[in-house]
Amino acid sequence: MSTTAPRLLQVRRSERVTPRMIRVTLGGKELAGFGGDGPDRRIKMFFPVPGQERPAVPRAASGGPVWPTGEPRPAIRTYTVRRFDADAGELDVDFVLHEGHGPAAAWARDARPGAWVGVSEPGGRYEPDPGADFHVVIGDETALPAVATVLEALPAGVPAVAFLEVADAGEEQKLPGSARIHWVHRGAREAGGPLAEAVRTAEFPAGAGQAWLSGESGCVRDLRKHLLDDRGLDRRKVYATGYWRAR
Repeated sequence: MSTTAPRLLQVRRSERVTPRMIRVTLGGKELAGFGGDGPDRRIKMFFPVPGQERPAVPRAASGGPVWPTGEPRPAIRTYTVRRFDADAGELDVDFVLHEGHGPAAAWARDARPGAWVGVSEPGGRYEPDPGADFHVVIGDETALPAVATVLEALPAGVPAVAFLEVADAGEEQKLPGSARIHWVHRGAREAGGPLAEAVRTAEFPAGAGQAWLSGESGCVRDLRKHLLDDRGLDRRKVYATGYWRAR
């Protein structure tokens, strides 16, 4: 948990990016000074429980966060900053709508302008290596918001390739940057399998590369091993994060 108290923000608007993804734009005076710039900036979001207008959020204290007494704790989930515009005072967060929506996706699906949510200070350790001969970006639909920020941050003129697994063609998005995008359609197959197959059989650019990969935890673990053992990437140049588990 951040040593800074979460910010309470309100929904300004929302839109469907694809049939299964909603983009929620947040704003509010507490967004001032937010450090949301940069690739793969992760935040904790605090969602109100039924019966609450605003979520209970802790205040920062020297001994750690202090929660308000007598109020139920919010649902807390990790998301990635999709866009932060300090001048406009806006923060975009994308939500994937899974079957049987969890508390975060259900909130995003139903959120109307004025709805409240808590947002922590952003964190993140990934930075593109300016000395890499090429870049590989790998993810599924849960990683697409982060993928977009990573692709945007890659150095111009350096070969880059992305492998992205989504349910079907309707879930493809326009992404920034000049990377060569390989969309992998999962269909009825188990999540992660088609993505792993696409990466394993792909031809990478020549040289010493840097890789960023996120998505289903088992797939990420297996592909990280593939990149290190079979592709020979330097483990210091492979940034891998499991976002969720298929089972």
